[in-house]
Amino acid sequence: MLKKSAKYAGAILAAILVLSILNPFLVYRINRYDPVDFLGYYEYSGVIGVHTEYSDGGLPYSEIGRIADSLNMHFVVTTDVNTDKAMTKSLERRYGMTLMIPAVEISARDGRQRFLVIGDSIPLLPGDGVTVDSALADAKKNGSLIVASGYPKQSNDVASSRGFGGQVSGMVLYNFSRDLRSMISVTGINKLFGAFLDYTMDPRTLNYLVRYRKSEMGEFDKLNDSRKAVGIATTTLPPNTLLKKGSGVRFPSYESELEFVHTIIVTKTPYSAQYSHDRDLTIKALKSGHMYIAFSGLEPARGFYFTATSGDTTGMMGDSLRLYARAQLRISLPDSNDVETRVLKDGKVIRKYENTASVSLDVKSPGIYRVEVFQKRTMLPLFLERSYPWIISNPIYIYKR
Repeated sequence: MLKKSAKYAGAILAAILVLSILNPFLVYRINRYDPVDFLGYYEYSGVIGVHTEYSDGGLPYSEIGRIADSLNMHFVVTTDVNTDKAMTKSLERRYGMTLMIPAVEISARDGRQRFLVIGDSIPLLPGDGVTVDSALADAKKNGSLIVASGYPKQSNDVASSRGFGGQVSGMVLYNFSRDLRSMISVTGINKLFGAFLDYTMDPRTLNYLVRYRKSEMGEFDKLNDSRKAVGIATTTLPPNTLLKKGSGVRFPSYESELEFVHTIIVTKTPYSAQYSHDRDLTIKALKSGHMYIAFSGLEPARGFYFTATSGDTTGMMGDSLRLYARAQLRISLPDSNDVETRVLKDGKVIRKYENTASVSLDVKSPGIYRVEVFQKRTMLPLFLERSYPWIISNPIYIYKR
């Protein structure tokens, strides 16, 4: 009986191995050019939450700037842990055409809760009698954006309900490095192996690792129900990768991580040639929620827009509007092949659209509206169609008149 079970187990493992090897060749993939921005608005792609050699990152500040510029990134926000060295050393500048904006990640003593502080001033850091709460209060006083990083857990350092912190004005909805680590499991190793094989042929695409974080999205909706909050994506870029460069290939590379998931800001004012102007414009858009998350490793998403019009007022993501009888939601996608668009109100899906490039929807009740877009792919080893998150918008808030 034992020998028979071992044969079956061996056959299953062999099948998984063969299917994983074939996986990159049989996956349905779309190759497209970056679309043109929509009329009247400007979009800029960036990466938030990058760590450098000043904390637990693996590269110098200037080298990350060089890589980001080679990938045509508009901005990178670095958030080294509990240190302001990048800010005090005045490293904020353009590296090529990429804005490098230093910020700080404040970590609670038990490490279960972290906060990104993004702003113009050098923040107060915890330590020497300074608590996390007092550091966050100081950041809020100075007008910084404070974003809860990771799934909220109660921390003894943070006097707050639901572990968010009373000063928080946003949360991280997706972190690439965390998903990468979660793949090292019995259920995830096949996806990880397939992703590595795919990576050897196309380092820009690690779509096997994209996961929809339902728990984070639920917490985000709850937070918005209590106060206006913004959602961003991060990639930590730590030195602890699965494969080192010395083994012949670095998996994943800094380049592939920087291209995987982006926070794309939307603004009515274009970038200029002045660093301070563009930095302030970027931070203002982040604080206002004028942005959306895009998994660009699946497909470039620039050209997406989501607006609402009520009366004579039109607002974009992050804006608030008064309801005059009805409001019209407008959604446009840069591509609509094998795509599902979901419109949510107060965290619940109210409408779905299949393969639709442009949506116009009238709503008659106040609420918090946002959009999620999924791309459908057929993946091995079971040849099942799966929806991968592609675009997650920030909300538009429609209130009673």
